[in-house]
Amino acid sequence: MKENILFYIGLLKDLAPLIISLVAIWLTSRYQKHTKKLANDKMMKELFTEFNQRYDIINNKLDEVSKLTLEQWSELSPKEQLEKEGVIIDFFNICAEEYHWHKEGRINGNIWASWHKGMNDIYNRSKVIQNIWDEECKNEGYKSYYISNKSDIFKNA
Repeated sequence: MKENILFYIGLLKDLAPLIISLVAIWLTSRYQKHTKKLANDKMMKELFTEFNQRYDIINNKLDEVSKLTLEQWSELSPKEQLEKEGVIIDFFNICAEEYHWHKEGRINGNIWASWHKGMNDIYNRSKVIQNIWDEECKNEGYKSYYISNKSDIFKNA
């Protein structure tokens, strides 16, 4: 009996470094996962905040442009068209950046689904915006938005 006890004590003594190492590896892995999740959450929050702030800046102007008919657009002076086109291009840039970060896994599916629906609501209600997007996409111009297809961002209803 005493021999068995001594044997098990010796075995535990020999295995102690291994057990301690396994516990340390497990704790380190757990800490790294937690740290990574916190970093990802922080980045997603920063992106969310930045995109919403940038969208807020153009929101009223974009809404105004999206309500213009093609006839009303053509009646604008070249200067007015250029100003309004700048707002639309800002909108395209925000949409492309949101799409990029979603594809990179930095914007989760729920947020992306909400943003994507909003993008398409604006796009689909405005022939003016659709025409400018078509112009932007000519000769593979959509690639300047880091997308593979012009329909990656906007879907016609």
